[in-house]
Amino acid sequence: MSLDPPSTPPGRSRRRWVLAAVSGAWAVLLLGLAVVSVRQDAPTVREQRSIADARPVVDRVAVDLTAAVGDAGVMVVGAEVVRSGCRITPVRPGAELTRVLTAHTGAESGPALLDRVAQRLPAHYVARTRHGDTTGGSSRLTADAGEFVAVRGLLTAPGVLEFRISSGCRPVESGAVDVTASAGDSDDEPARLLALLGATDVRTERTVMVPCPAGGWLRSAVAAGTGQAERIAEALATEVGDPAVVVADTAPARYAYRDGDAGVVVQADGDRLRIASTVFGC
Repeated sequence: MSLDPPSTPPGRSRRRWVLAAVSGAWAVLLLGLAVVSVRQDAPTVREQRSIADARPVVDRVAVDLTAAVGDAGVMVVGAEVVRSGCRITPVRPGAELTRVLTAHTGAESGPALLDRVAQRLPAHYVARTRHGDTTGGSSRLTADAGEFVAVRGLLTAPGVLEFRISSGCRPVESGAVDVTASAGDSDDEPARLLALLGATDVRTERTVMVPCPAGGWLRSAVAAGTGQAERIAEALATEVGDPAVVVADTAPARYAYRDGDAGVVVQADGDRLRIASTVFGC
């Protein structure tokens, strides 16, 4: 009697061969699609987009926010800051790009200016505001600029709004960590005004230039010196007319005025005077 195992029927063997061939072809197709996607498709999550990808978006947001404030206040544009230390995943380090802008308006006008910004930002930002105590720091703005760039606005003091633009944690690039960047030639307008106020020990802190999407620049310069706060109102009265004055607070001393597309903010902390000049050249 033969003990050989029964042979596999021809039909079943053929089906197994076809199934194996189809599975192999499918695996090759998936691998090919993955290679093509990596080479050609745009990144679809923040973890795939670098600081360099975020920078033009952050610059555009700074321009849009300044345009939205318009003649209702004076915007001071901070330098971009790139810092490492965040983590994309528990084992993958990253860096975050941020830029902070500060808008100055009348002491009672902060919440209204926040609403104005939300209304005047492009629709795709889907900007929203929320208000609590109108004199404190509970009025907020949230917006999404796209490309995983977030915008947050906060009323930090009466008439003072701080806007923070953040890229979130992104892949680290060579030379793009722990950097505070200021660009452009020095702007002597703040130093000129400090001289007008009789200030000494004048020092330019920064000049920041942000490119406009359609050409031109958004420029903001800051200088500081030592002087007398009580001279500010008198000196500025000869420099600008009443219709151009946006803020004229005395305690603490804070003055802001506009001249067309330019705006100036003067602040005093004791005998330390600080002047910021912003020109919207977009």
